[in-house]
Amino acid sequence: MSVLNFLFGSLPSGIHVGRSNVKVVAERRLPEIRQFLISLFNSADEIAHSDLVYTFFHPLLRDQQEADIHAAKVKGNPAAIEDSQPPQLGGKIKISLQYHRDTLIVMIHHALSLPTTPNGQPPNTYVKVYLKPDGSKTTKRKTKVVRKNCNPSFMETLEYRLPIEFIQKKVLHVTIWSHDSLQENAFLGGFELPLAEIDLRQETLQWHQLGYLTRS
Repeated sequence: MSVLNFLFGSLPSGIHVGRSNVKVVAERRLPEIRQFLISLFNSADEIAHSDLVYTFFHPLLRDQQEADIHAAKVKGNPAAIEDSQPPQLGGKIKISLQYHRDTLIVMIHHALSLPTTPNGQPPNTYVKVYLKPDGSKTTKRKTKVVRKNCNPSFMETLEYRLPIEFIQKKVLHVTIWSHDSLQENAFLGGFELPLAEIDLRQETLQWHQLGYLTRS
């Protein structure tokens, strides 16, 4: 527990909750909780984006989305039902590939015409890459987040120092996501590319259309 407190901090203690003063205590604690959440999401990426934080908050989002959809159905409000759906997929992404000095180099250049979020805002985008099949997800690589942009430029290199014979048996699995600190990251689309079909000794630079894929 001391390690968790060191990483995430803790809320002030000393207030005892009883049956008669639950509301008073809750109102008193609300500013402290808000400050704790602000501090948490302003922490370093390894803390703010940790599996523990995501595991805690993601079920809350799913519960809220389901409740919103159910309420909209009960009220017969089609617009509210539509607004609760995830963003439509679309756009394209430009990447380059080359095998050089015993390393597969995947350069993520730009994306174009990405959809907005359900509330109409530009997405906070990042790209995630795997070499599939990969049950243990050891080949997972991802870019930094480019904030509030439907046409983001990443210009980031992801590398795999692996034998070319191994790489040629893999499928490059590329997905693009919109990051949200308080909600589940939104899937914006992706594509797959069998690496056996490409001459990796030569650099290839190409736009790829984003579509539906198995989420990873």
